[in-house]
Amino acid sequence: MKAVPDPNRDIYREVLTIGRDIPDPYIRTITLARIVYEMKKAGHPAYKAALRFTLSSIEGIEDPILMIKAMVEISKYLHAAGMDDMAKNVLHQAYEGSEVLPEPIRDSLLSEITFQAIATGQVDDAAFYATSIEDPEKRDEVFLAIIKRFLREGNLRRAKNLLNAISNSDVKSKAAVEILREHLKMEEFATALSLLPSIENAYWLETAMEETGRALRKAGVHPGTYEKFINAAKELSGRMGRNLVTSFLSGLVQEDEVGFVAEVINSLPPEDRLDVAKHMIKLVSNNPKKLRDLITSLNMDAGDFDELAKFTMDILLEEKPRKSYIPLVKLLGEKTENEAVLVKTATYLAKVGEMEGASLLAKPIEDPYLRSLAFGAVALEKLKRGDIDGAIDAAREVHDREWGSWLMGEILIQVLRKASGEQEEAELQESARKHRELRDGLEH
Repeated sequence: MKAVPDPNRDIYREVLTIGRDIPDPYIRTITLARIVYEMKKAGHPAYKAALRFTLSSIEGIEDPILMIKAMVEISKYLHAAGMDDMAKNVLHQAYEGSEVLPEPIRDSLLSEITFQAIATGQVDDAAFYATSIEDPEKRDEVFLAIIKRFLREGNLRRAKNLLNAISNSDVKSKAAVEILREHLKMEEFATALSLLPSIENAYWLETAMEETGRALRKAGVHPGTYEKFINAAKELSGRMGRNLVTSFLSGLVQEDEVGFVAEVINSLPPEDRLDVAKHMIKLVSNNPKKLRDLITSLNMDAGDFDELAKFTMDILLEEKPRKSYIPLVKLLGEKTENEAVLVKTATYLAKVGEMEGASLLAKPIEDPYLRSLAFGAVALEKLKRGDIDGAIDAAREVHDREWGSWLMGEILIQVLRKASGEQEEAELQESARKHRELRDGLEH
């Protein structure tokens, strides 16, 4: 038969009585603190008696380290029970007790006390406790946590004031970026600008510049604001040995500010333009229109344009060719006289079935080796489409006796493979490379 609970039985008082008799003083103290929390939560009036027993139990802990750890735990349960003033007092007593202990346990306990103060919302006290931590790594870790707490509370001024309390440049940089992000959310760009010199770590500074670029675009700021950040990026680039203009523009180019990004690149010293332009092209390479708009807006000399075109085509050829890139590829082919670029553009057009355009770009190529690659690409694509005669005609466009013979031989073998049902992709460029090595070896 199931027992019926006695309504007159006070389980809370019974638990409290048993808890007071726990032999181990540390476990007894922590248990009593937990009983206080449960009683207060349940609205039991005896929680005050439980609190008195808890505080008096601390005195029975002989080990000073365990005593301080017990105080930290008690503070946690008192805060959970809504007794914040008492939680604060107990934690402060723990702090005072830790001050007389030797290193390294002193710093370890101070870190625990400070993190507990942060967790219970005693942020000002946490900042005070943290100043007593002598170990730089522990102190920086604590100050970073305090700054994050101030940011969660919306107290950006206090967070910023604590930056100089951090000694490690990497941790300080991370903290500065956390603060900068909050100012960007509030569109306080002047303050964000003032924070940039505080970021000494290259990675975090690049991150900050990129996120700032995106934030400026979303806010629709005046062009003069962009210029201030670009000037800051240029100045900081010299100090960091990194091109921070690239990082800043990365945020903008992803927000459709292609025209402005091109203007900035065009304003850079000639020796810097190519590297920045390459980075931007890589970022927008998956968008045909944006990529074309960027390239057509750049002012490059012939050599840099050829290098940029080659870089662009290498990116495009790594992916499955798409017809949406045809206008851009034709543009690159028409604007260059570099035969290596013409091979790449002709190859791309051939792969998307634009045979006439591919042949037009291949025709000006004079170098026999490169010409064989360009018309070889056309020939192979025609062969794939069942146009054997067209493939052979394309191979005949290589007029050099040796390279024309080599290409014709390759195409004829491919014809036989196709006839036998083989679907192996022809590695024409690899075969051409080996033949060139053979030829060069014989000449030497």
